[in-house]
Amino acid sequence: MLARRVISSPSTATAVVAEDVGPNVLSFLSRQSLPATPQNYTLGYLVVTNGDGLAARAVDAVIMNGDRLSAADVSRILAVHGPKEEEPQGESEDAAKVRRHTLRLAELTQTAVNETGEFGRALEAEQTLLAGTVAIAELVATMIERSTRTESQLAKAAKQIEDLRQEVETAKGDAHHDSLTGLHNRRGVLARLQGLQPVQRPLLAMCDIDNFKSVNDRYGHVVGDRVLKLVANSLQESCGQNFLARWGGEEFVIIFNGAITPDEAFTILNRAREDLAARKVKLRATDQPLGLLSFSAGIAAFGEKSLDQAIAAADALMYQAKANGRNQVLIEG
Repeated sequence: MLARRVISSPSTATAVVAEDVGPNVLSFLSRQSLPATPQNYTLGYLVVTNGDGLAARAVDAVIMNGDRLSAADVSRILAVHGPKEEEPQGESEDAAKVRRHTLRLAELTQTAVNETGEFGRALEAEQTLLAGTVAIAELVATMIERSTRTESQLAKAAKQIEDLRQEVETAKGDAHHDSLTGLHNRRGVLARLQGLQPVQRPLLAMCDIDNFKSVNDRYGHVVGDRVLKLVANSLQESCGQNFLARWGGEEFVIIFNGAITPDEAFTILNRAREDLAARKVKLRATDQPLGLLSFSAGIAAFGEKSLDQAIAAADALMYQAKANGRNQVLIEG
């Protein structure tokens, strides 16, 4: 049987069989109506072999809105995210720290993969033995022991990876920002509120992407992450100078500027909902429409309330909007 070499993307741990890269790149170029020039092929190669890399994300920003890549788009993306001929001579302390943590992350991921592979091979061996023996209880006990050990090792690796992620964010100066969307995170919200008077924060909104779990279940977390980034960008464009953050999961929080009235806040957020729903989003792999993207939201008074109280009030309105049929904005009062 012909052995097939595998290329692994360090950022997604998604394996791409080497023999499939060329056809997949050509298929990608065909879907985008791009000729197979060296420049176009280079971009296609980056997208196919590293689906969550910076080049692939830049491609998503163009094609997830229903547009096709142009020659100008390809040149622009490669100029920023394409392969570089030379590495920079110097390296800052923060950059070195990020690089070290990235290498450590790769080691941890490979360890987890190796442990999982060892367990899989053990299961195959046990299956072979099972056909020729009656000592089923002993085999099951061995399998359980191996499973428990592997699960424990993977859990430790996951904890170390999360610790490294936090250290990398801190090293990059991004402790107050969400690494996926680039928006502020919960720490960023708390930092924003420090020193603000109640009159400067009259209203708060909570937004939750509708049916997001079904997107993850049907298409996987890579597509789910791209949807999160798309929604974040759409909200950022629509909400202007008002403070936007990713609260967690598929939830976003907006703290409106002090001069915003309830009617104005409703208009802003409802227009944001309409703008998102109007986007024609397609799956990069198949060029098929993803379907309606929408969110439900609740707007509540902030003012003298604590952050937890304001979040709870807006949250209740948001879930009421979902119960009413989703894709709508409700406001307190």
